[in-house]
Amino acid sequence: MKPLSSLLLLIIVGSTNVINALQQPRQQAIVVGSGPVGVATSLILATNHNYDVTLLESSPASSTQTKYDPTKAFLYNVNGRGQRLTKMFPEMHQRMVERSVISKGFGGTKLTIVPADPGESIPEQKANVPAAADKEDNDDDGNDNKSMPSGEKAGNVGFWIPRHEMVKLMVEEITEHNKRGLGGTITLCTGQECVSVVPCTTKDGEGVTVVVTTKDASSSSSLEISTNEYNANLVIGADGMNSKVRQCLHNAPPGTWSSNCVKSTKFQPKTYTSPASFLRIKVLQLPPQFEIPDADGKPPLKTFSQDIYAIRSVNTGPRTYLSLGLLPMKDNEAVRPTNIITRPDHGIWKITNGKSMREYFQQAFPRFNFQEGGLISNQEWDRFAKAEGTRFPPCQYSPGLAVWDESGRSGVVLVGDSIHAFSPDIGQGVNAGLMDVVCLDRALAGLNDVESGNDNDTTATDKTKKQTTSATLEANLQRYQKQHAPEIAALIRLARFGAPYQYKQPHRADRALRLVWTANVAMRLLLNKVSFGVIQPPCIILSQNEELTFREVMKRADRTTALLKTIVLAGLTLWAKRRFGLALFRALP
Repeated sequence: MKPLSSLLLLIIVGSTNVINALQQPRQQAIVVGSGPVGVATSLILATNHNYDVTLLESSPASSTQTKYDPTKAFLYNVNGRGQRLTKMFPEMHQRMVERSVISKGFGGTKLTIVPADPGESIPEQKANVPAAADKEDNDDDGNDNKSMPSGEKAGNVGFWIPRHEMVKLMVEEITEHNKRGLGGTITLCTGQECVSVVPCTTKDGEGVTVVVTTKDASSSSSLEISTNEYNANLVIGADGMNSKVRQCLHNAPPGTWSSNCVKSTKFQPKTYTSPASFLRIKVLQLPPQFEIPDADGKPPLKTFSQDIYAIRSVNTGPRTYLSLGLLPMKDNEAVRPTNIITRPDHGIWKITNGKSMREYFQQAFPRFNFQEGGLISNQEWDRFAKAEGTRFPPCQYSPGLAVWDESGRSGVVLVGDSIHAFSPDIGQGVNAGLMDVVCLDRALAGLNDVESGNDNDTTATDKTKKQTTSATLEANLQRYQKQHAPEIAALIRLARFGAPYQYKQPHRADRALRLVWTANVAMRLLLNKVSFGVIQPPCIILSQNEELTFREVMKRADRTTALLKTIVLAGLTLWAKRRFGLALFRALP
């Protein structure tokens, strides 16, 4: 009977432990901002770290981010860095594959450059890499390779997907997560604008939580404003480049957070200007499958949503140059947004009525019928003319990423555009934001190297996710701050010098500097080839290698720069020696 009694005792004790574990309250987290990075952070905290998450969004429910909005008609290219996050959620990753256009660079897609002169024929469309449209096999990660460039796995390609579709598939993952009932729950609260973020002692006086105060964003009168308070152990600021959470950390009085944290001044962004900074952009909507007239009586070219188009205008002056760019998207029945990107002094920003805008575009693009009743409706011309658009931000980053209270049990951390913002020319915006979330996940799991690009780290995260407790939060946030801050600084350097002239800015100074930049890139590519890879290619090429961190990218580029400087200096020294002889060098101190 003894063995049976011992077995019964073990069952009773084990059951009691399970019940006690289930009855223990979960830790609370608040995520401010429900863009792709904010939603991704909520999923990570609830799934991998057992937090109950409150997701705060300032926009009202009526302006949901899961619907198409011409003012936010951006397309993301989710590359291997961003896929480290999506692959943590296989069903969500598969939905992304199904709703996106898969490509490697321009591989598997067709690029058509349409000449400005209507009398010039449209060049034949060509794909850089043939698409394996008939292949149904899966890669090693279980990703459907249908319509994928031959010989390529999904981990090595990008996924073109509209912003609203990206948010939508993430929100769908939240719904499925809450239905499964595994891990913490995620609750979305809309219309809540963050006002303050401060630590506060709990009612029992034995702990500290972070209190986020919000106001009703829909209130039109200051007399009607209502406020709400949300308490959590961990607060994440994912609220964009003008982050209110970051501002609260910057303005916090001395002693608000632990003395071991970075100073509040570190949350003042460091700002730099690149040639692409402050360019203005707005979207003109073209009909689905619109036709491009061809020359010499040839039939018009019917556009296809998964192809890329660059449509030139006859205007080429410093303040009149215009070009229409259309990136690939999955839905062939959806409107085609085309980005108008110019310097702020371009003439289109002075036009505020639809009729004048239509006439301007008819002159600039004589190949198309932009007359009344033509390709684009009068309503769209009016909307486009009145739209203010937006501006590319300067290159900026926050040296401060996280804070915690003196007990080390509560803290605030920043991810996404709240710690880095830059123009989209290097194609790393959403990918860098998702990598912030991956690095935070690794830090909260207690991993030593939060920057490792090895996807096996996600497996390690799964194994160690249960180890995360409030007692280790301070050490985890310290690790995120220490290791990830240099990576963000390197990212901003890449954004400043990577590909700042890809928009063909038309000012004369822009054109001259673009030639210099192009020559620099060409020289580095040539040296890389003749040295059989010993000399590194340009940083924009290196950044396409998803296995490299941004710090590694810039270190390699810097070594090439140092080598080029040495060669130039040696050449000048040799020239001076031959030109002036040894007397010059003897005269030098």
